[in-house]
Amino acid sequence: MRSYMMNREYCTIKQRARHEIVIQKSRFIGDAFYVSSEGEALERLQDVKAEFPDATHHCYAYIVGQEALVQRFNDDGEPGGTAGMPILQVIQNRELKNVLVVVTRYFGGIKLGANGLVRAYSRTAAEVLDRAGTRRMVLSPRGIIYLDYAHIGQVEYFLRQKGVHVVWVEYSDKVTMQVVVPVDWDEFCGMLREMCGGNVEFREMTPVFHSWE
Repeated sequence: MRSYMMNREYCTIKQRARHEIVIQKSRFIGDAFYVSSEGEALERLQDVKAEFPDATHHCYAYIVGQEALVQRFNDDGEPGGTAGMPILQVIQNRELKNVLVVVTRYFGGIKLGANGLVRAYSRTAAEVLDRAGTRRMVLSPRGIIYLDYAHIGQVEYFLRQKGVHVVWVEYSDKVTMQVVVPVDWDEFCGMLREMCGGNVEFREMTPVFHSWE
């Protein structure tokens, strides 16, 4: 198995989630998103702001990337270090990547103090991430398969048995499939080549991150 299959992986959230708590009459609404770029993180932030335009604060943090990480946070008017940084620290402590957490606050009239704000934003971030769950993303081989119609039934069964992710299928003079596989690409090609008696062609592509859970 190639080295990138062993070393290139990261954890992120399993699903988009929302969670709300009330502390001293203030509403804290946490939203967690999977994001693949900083631009997407900012778009999701704007979506939340549009949904709650009358909120007092929209504090957030995100970590984007697998190696050269982009990490940002914002207190959005709360006292410095009491909102965005605590949210970021929750994400960091869970070693998550490609994640945005936004905590929207509706002020309830009672000041919480700096320590109270840190606890409130940390708790909201932690609980919304609990609800979002986690998944492991693995850098996995990807490629194209070209095969005759005579082998399609057998190959489709094989792909299901091996847990191969089929991205798309095209039917023309041959059947063409783009797949992401959970094993070494050369090993995968060897198994298919033997199954089809050599009547199959392959084109390896750039690996992609995929969750096999």
